[in-house]
Amino acid sequence: MNEFLLGDLNLSFWATVFMACLLGAMSPGPSLAVVVNHTLARGLTAGSCAAISHGFAIAVYAAITTFGLSAVISNNQQIFDAIQVIGCAFLLVLAFKLFFSSSRDEEVELPLATISSNMLAIRDGLAIAFFNPKILLFFTALFSQFVSLESSIREKISLALIAGGVDMLWYLFVVAIISRSGSIYRFQNASDWLNRCFGLILAFIAVGFIVEIVQAW
Repeated sequence: MNEFLLGDLNLSFWATVFMACLLGAMSPGPSLAVVVNHTLARGLTAGSCAAISHGFAIAVYAAITTFGLSAVISNNQQIFDAIQVIGCAFLLVLAFKLFFSSSRDEEVELPLATISSNMLAIRDGLAIAFFNPKILLFFTALFSQFVSLESSIREKISLALIAGGVDMLWYLFVVAIISRSGSIYRFQNASDWLNRCFGLILAFIAVGFIVEIVQAW
C-alpha cells in the first residue's frame, strides 16, 4: 500500500482513495445544504460556484492533513500508529451511522437561500468546508491509512487533488440534477437506501484498512 507512484500507478490503491473520497462527498450534511440553497435561489451558475469553491477548499484541507500526518510520522511513529487505529474506528462508526440513519430521524435541512449571488456562493462554499470540524476528522482518519514516511510531495498533493476534484465533481453533478424543478425531493427520498449503500462500502474499506494494519504488526 505504501509503495505507489503516479508513474507506476497502483490501480487498487487509487481506486480505494477515489471511492473513499466519493463516499465522504456524497454523505448528506451542511455542505449539501449550502450548494442546494444557492442552486435553488439563483440557479445553475451560483450552485456551480458554490460547488467549485467547496472542492477547492477540500483540496486545501486535504493537503494540510496529508502534510500534517507526515510531520507526525517523522516525529513519533507511535502517535501515528494510534491515529491509524482511531481513524479506522472513526470510519467504522461513520459507516454504522450511515447504514442505520434515516431521513426521518436526521433529515438535512434545505431552506431556500433568500439572498444569493455568485460571490456569496463562492464565500459560502469555502466557509462551509473550512469551518466544518467533521471534515478534518474524516481526512485525518482516511489519509492516515494512505500516508507514509516514504510518501513523496507529489503523492501527497495527488491525494489532496483527488479529494478536492472528486468533491467538486460530485457537487457539480448535484447542482445539475437539482437545477431542474422538483429534483431535490427525489434526491431526499432516495437518501435512505443511498446511505445504506455508502455505509456498507465504507465499512468494507475500513475493514480492509484494519486487516493491513494487523498484517503490518
